[in-house]
Amino acid sequence: MTEIPIEQIPFKEIALLILGTLSTFLVWRVQHQKDKIRNVESQLSDKKYQMYSELIYILFDITNGEKVGKKVSQRDLLKRILAIKRDMFIYAPDEIFKKFTKWTLEINKVENSMSQFKTYFELMKLVRKDMGQKNTKLDLDDFMLFYMQSEEEYQVLKEQNGW
Repeated sequence: MTEIPIEQIPFKEIALLILGTLSTFLVWRVQHQKDKIRNVESQLSDKKYQMYSELIYILFDITNGEKVGKKVSQRDLLKRILAIKRDMFIYAPDEIFKKFTKWTLEINKVENSMSQFKTYFELMKLVRKDMGQKNTKLDLDDFMLFYMQSEEEYQVLKEQNGW
């Protein structure tokens, strides 16, 4: 066997080959990790969307159920709120978690049942921000008019509750 003189070994080419292979692997690995993170973020966003949607559906189902002949039973309502609570514990940011807790405590109080609308609105505003509407400018009047669909009725409600 003949020995190759050390000056004839292509060190630069070997080093470039090793570095090229290593950098290709590292680029692939970083891209793979980014794809995994994007996938997890997408799944989290989907779960939040489902949870937040159910939160808004409950309010509209309760208030409009009788109008369309589909009154929501107390048992069904409780099941739906418990499902939201379960998901809220896992997926919601702390601020939304705390606001939801405040709202659920307020809806159980008999004395000022209308104050829960303010808390619910604050909760919905936080939800909108969490789902991408970071610069939302909606206020309670916007929310209540959207919800009630009557300026006159809302004005009466505001006066009755000292808003």
